[in-house]
Amino acid sequence: MVVVALDLQGSTEVLLASLRSTCERVLTMHPGARLACVTVLRTSRLAMDVTVDDEGRNLRVLRLVELKDWARPLGLGEERLTYHVLEGPEPASAIIDFVRENRVDHAVVGARGASSLRRYLGSVSAQVVAESPCTVTVVKVPQPEEREEGIEAS
Repeated sequence: MVVVALDLQGSTEVLLASLRSTCERVLTMHPGARLACVTVLRTSRLAMDVTVDDEGRNLRVLRLVELKDWARPLGLGEERLTYHVLEGPEPASAIIDFVRENRVDHAVVGARGASSLRRYLGSVSAQVVAESPCTVTVVKVPQPEEREEGIEAS
């Protein structure tokens, strides 16, 4: 099983497209593997969680639709795709738990640009790499200032 963890609300279209092309390459290395597309719906530790948007639409259902829309260009049959909206206060922990519980062979995660808060607290992708029991591919799209300095994407 291959899992791709997507932050559909916080990622750029360029990062989402890069994640899709990376998934295509990873799936060629794992012929016949299923792809689990996951996203995390953050929950609060203390406050009541909002389960609908401003228009009254269920957030979980909206995320499932977004996952299906993201995966459609891959052209995989429905028998090779699953979609999961995980819930938890810490996205990295939710992803790691999913990876462990489902005995995932390979995880693909995106890394957003650097920020001082992210450097201080650590990133979701770094935690997934550190704690996952499987191979993890991190996809990063260079920020404009990195392109100017000649830093390549990894």
